[in-house]
Amino acid sequence: MTSSLRYHARFIPGFLCIGIMLVLVLLVSGCTQQAATPPAATQTLNATPAPGGTTTTPMAADGKRLVTYTEADNGKTGDIAQNTRFAVQLAENPTTGFMWNATLSPGLELQSTDFRQSPAAAGMVGVGGTRTWIILAKDTGNQNFSAIYRRSWEPLTGNKTAYSVNIRVVTI
Repeated sequence: MTSSLRYHARFIPGFLCIGIMLVLVLLVSGCTQQAATPPAATQTLNATPAPGGTTTTPMAADGKRLVTYTEADNGKTGDIAQNTRFAVQLAENPTTGFMWNATLSPGLELQSTDFRQSPAAAGMVGVGGTRTWIILAKDTGNQNFSAIYRRSWEPLTGNKTAYSVNIRVVTI
């Protein structure tokens, strides 16, 4: 009878390890449900990583390139025609916990957000990439896209990297 207990005792830790690994996989995989749009005057976007790939130039539905704002446009102002889509592309590395927390003024509407991992050697971890937001300029007037690059669990200190681009939405 003691040999039977020894046999079972050897396999119990194996089952515990498998159980713990399954729980960790579920925790790391995260949630796939989208949060509802906040009812406030501004829409806040919390970037979530998506599967990797290569960075591409955003295209409009008619096959034309979208006006795209990048890090070089930080603090600048651009003109966009009403009911036209445009893109914002910023470097991001969610594997470190740092992600862009973006906010849109009420006259802008988020169409989609996507993260594309930069090309890397097979098996390489910790690779950053590019976050792309596709936005519709829906209401005329002065609008704003702004974002803070931060870890969601760390308090705001005022020393975070910030990005902002002002959009004048005009009628054609």
